[in-house]
Amino acid sequence: MQTANNIRFKKTAFMIGTVALALAAGAAGAALVVNELIGTLQLSSSVVPAPPPTRAAAKLDVTKVDLAAKGTVVLYKKKIGTSSLDKIFLPGDIVGGGAVLTSDGWIITSAAALANHGDLVAVFADKSSAAVPETGAVSDDATGLAFIKIDAHDEAVASFGDDTALAAADPVFSVSPNAIVSASVLSQRTIPAQAKTDYVESTEKLARRIIVDRDGLLGAAEVDASGEVIGFDMGDGTVVPASFVTGVLRDIFKESRVVRPNMGAHYVSLDALPNAHDAGYASSGALITGGVKNRATEKGSAAEMAGLKEGDVITFVEHDRINNEETLAERLQDYAPGAKVTLTVLRAGKETKVGLTLK
Repeated sequence: MQTANNIRFKKTAFMIGTVALALAAGAAGAALVVNELIGTLQLSSSVVPAPPPTRAAAKLDVTKVDLAAKGTVVLYKKKIGTSSLDKIFLPGDIVGGGAVLTSDGWIITSAAALANHGDLVAVFADKSSAAVPETGAVSDDATGLAFIKIDAHDEAVASFGDDTALAAADPVFSVSPNAIVSASVLSQRTIPAQAKTDYVESTEKLARRIIVDRDGLLGAAEVDASGEVIGFDMGDGTVVPASFVTGVLRDIFKESRVVRPNMGAHYVSLDALPNAHDAGYASSGALITGGVKNRATEKGSAAEMAGLKEGDVITFVEHDRINNEETLAERLQDYAPGAKVTLTVLRAGKETKVGLTLK
């Protein structure tokens, strides 16, 4: 049951008609079937772009894209020389980028940009700079992003947009105080799978990414055609959607920690597999499985305590369907730790309700 204490935040739901689902494989054979299912996937060396959108292309607002750079930051290796030239930051000194979240210096960047680089200096759009503290970074394991408070004052802040409105072929721009670099969206919210086992997701990881046609500066903000931040570069042509972090910002600013629910399960999003239906599975939902590397449910986890099993297919969290619109891990972000939720589960071809308390 959903209560005010259960729900962290609730995004606007799309009305989706009821679809009859059937599960042909029983739980006993589920592990074998899913391994065969993943084993038959044909992966290419690059992500195949989605077909061009049928709607009108996003209208570019050059002025707003240019203004978006004012809410960004670049991270440089700290200079250690004493001469005048040693004080100049060079392109080779850049380790990453980011966006300014608060005027007093909270920024967001890639966790990798902060790691293993020694002393760093943040340079803002107004050319002011400040040392990046060696401690105090708040890492978000679900996304690979990190947040850190820098000693700053009256800085311009980034404006967040709706990353779910993006479509294939839409323009996006990697922005920083130094440059604005354009790209096109290849696909929206895709698992960047390089191996077949990459399709096995964790309920504690937000795995899907926006795929673009160029690599970007690690941690840099990506903005849409209206100049609003829709994600953050991971340096490899993938972008973490901005909506994956907006729900945790309050806890970061207030308590300097990321608070997310924990279910403790591994699964495959059936919508991501083109041959799921042919293998006897429903075409939508989250198939609970550890694949070949993980447990289906972690010991002592909320999923194990609720009795979820290898081969179960979760089709709904409360009244929200699990599908390509939002995966299981993404749906769970609507709830706070300790929330009690009801899952609709297909088990051995029969639908059942399972109550679960998130940790």
